[in-house]
Amino acid sequence: MKIILISTLTALSLWGDVYATFEAQAYREASLGMNASGIVKNLSVQTGDHVKKGSFLLELDSTEEQLSLKMAKADLESLTKECKFLSDQYVRYEKSAQVFDKNTLDKLKSELDAKLSQKERTRLSVAYAEQKLSKMRLTAPFAGSISEKNIEIGDMVSSMGGTPLFKLISDQTKLLIQYDSKFGSQVKVGDHFCSSIDGKSTGKCSKIVKIYPTINTKNRQMTAEADALGLRPGTFGDGIIMAK
Repeated sequence: MKIILISTLTALSLWGDVYATFEAQAYREASLGMNASGIVKNLSVQTGDHVKKGSFLLELDSTEEQLSLKMAKADLESLTKECKFLSDQYVRYEKSAQVFDKNTLDKLKSELDAKLSQKERTRLSVAYAEQKLSKMRLTAPFAGSISEKNIEIGDMVSSMGGTPLFKLISDQTKLLIQYDSKFGSQVKVGDHFCSSIDGKSTGKCSKIVKIYPTINTKNRQMTAEADALGLRPGTFGDGIIMAK
């Protein structure tokens, strides 16, 4: 009888339930703004909409930027033709160097080099114009849901910052679990947390995947992380960590 009793107590001492509170948070959150100024021309999402990574969200009026790009491309095309003509001409003259004096060849080479430099500067102008144009569109940096929208068609957007245009939260959520630091050596990665909301069990238990190394000095709480198992961001409650 004593052997059985001692064995039972030993087994129970290896397990302990640790009370904890939790809050469900999105794995990623982003406050989205623009790196350009202008008037909102197109708007494709509303609060609550789900978006994929790279989905179009908003576009500013880019008439001026499109015109600048078109002009830069036209200049580049023209200079490309001029450079080809001068290059072909120089090759022909060089092959007949005995017919042309050195000054003529040097002058032609200098003209070709100047045009090539001008072409390179114009190529950079095209790249710059394309970059400016790309900044007139806003796309989703990751998949998730629009939790907040603070912009409408016709509004003026400034690159100087201010209120974010959108707030985007990721699809995947996590539980941030807080418990008394006196149980710090008891709670381990791999333990399970069973959650309750308003005193009622959710019937969901998730595995702890991370324990934060620091202790909150204000309340002596430690934090662990687990999968939220479908709980919406902002959900909070309490529960039990089944610590081994």
